[in-house]
Parts: sequence; C-alpha cells; structure tokens
Amino acid sequence: MKKVFVSIFILFSMFGCKERIPSEIELYGNTFINIRSGKFDVPADWVRYSLMDSACSIMMPPNMKETPLDGINVINKKRGTNFAFRDTTNSQKHYHSRVAIDYFKVNQGTFAKPDEYVLNSDMYFALDKMVDEEIQDRNLILNGPFMDCSTTNQMFDKNNKLIRTHFLDTYYRRKSVTGDSPVSVHIYIMQNDDKMVKMMVAYHDKDSLIFKDLFQSVKTFEWN
Repeated sequence: MKKVFVSIFILFSMFGCKERIPSEIELYGNTFINIRSGKFDVPADWVRYSLMDSACSIMMPPNMKETPLDGINVINKKRGTNFAFRDTTNSQKHYHSRVAIDYFKVNQGTFAKPDEYVLNSDMYFALDKMVDEEIQDRNLILNGPFMDCSTTNQMFDKNNKLIRTHFLDTYYRRKSVTGDSPVSVHIYIMQNDDKMVKMMVAYHDKDSLIFKDLFQSVKTFEWN
C-alpha cells in the first residue's frame, strides 16, 4: 500500500479543490456517510490517544482499543497503529470494526499544509488507484469510490490559536469477504508539510448502531 503513495506525494501538495454537493448515493444509509458537515460533538467518554511519538493525536470511542498487532504482525508504532473492537458491556459479542493508521515522514515541503485543500482530477485518479490497491478485486465494490475534502473540528494549537486540519476523504461500500453484510469504508489523508497520515475506518453496515460515530473520529484528529 505504501508504494502507491510514493508516486503521488507531489500530487498531494500541488492542487486545490472546491466544495461540492454530495449526491444521494453518497449519503446512503446510516454508515455510508459523507462527513463534510460541521463540528462533531465528541461524546464525553471518548479517549484521546497520542500517536507516532506524539506527532499527532486522535480520539476514539471506548469500544475501540489500540492494538499492537496487525493480524499476526507486530506494528512499529513509529509508523502507524491499529484500533479494534473491545467489548465494554460484557455482552461477549464480537464485531468486525477496524481503524488502521499509517504515518509517513519525508522531506519538508513534500505535502500540503494542514489548512490546504488538495483535490483535483489528478488526485481523483491517484485516490482511485489507492482503492484498487486496497481492495484488489474491483467487483467487491457496491457503491463508490467517492472522494471529497473536509475539515476536522476547530481546535487550539500549542500557541493557543484556533486551527482546523483539512483532509481527503475517500469512501465506498463493498461486499464482505466473510459473507456478512456489506462493509462501509472511509480512507482519510491528513497532511502537514513533511508528514502525512493515512487512516482507514471500516465496519459492517449491520453494526451501524454500535459504531454510528466511528467515521466521525477523523474530526478529532490533531497535529502536535
């Protein structure tokens, strides 16, 4: 997956984008959600996690727990992290949900600044290629992929200045490879000059009430 981004590093920093009105299909259902809306009111029980040696941070609901493993592989926490479902109700139920975060550190000026929009026809193509690499079988896609630009919640930086971070949002619905209900997926890209974070959030549509706010977690992302 990382090899895809090597070829599009410069694309992320070269172009601007304009707001657009999402189609009905982009707003389909409770989980296939477009998150261009304004501020996300973070529930009081969400937890903030400092990531990648404090390069950035994000908040997660209590039913998502940071894990040191990606399958059977141990994650290098300087390069990324994963969050997976944690049962907080003693229900003994298990739900498929995942937040996978990859961190890239390169030369200064490679990526856009946090307050820049970065979406045009070339970027649409690059993000579409990213989806192909991620899903491998295009026939699994039910709706999408769609691409958009949005912003995090407004927050105070270390200089007590109010800021927002712009992010690219690529989202689609796909068939489940396990035979369960369709899976809704968002892939977010956040940039900051010499740093970039790619964050993928996914869960089954049938579990939408359990994870109804998980896609909105990107609104809590913050560069340190």
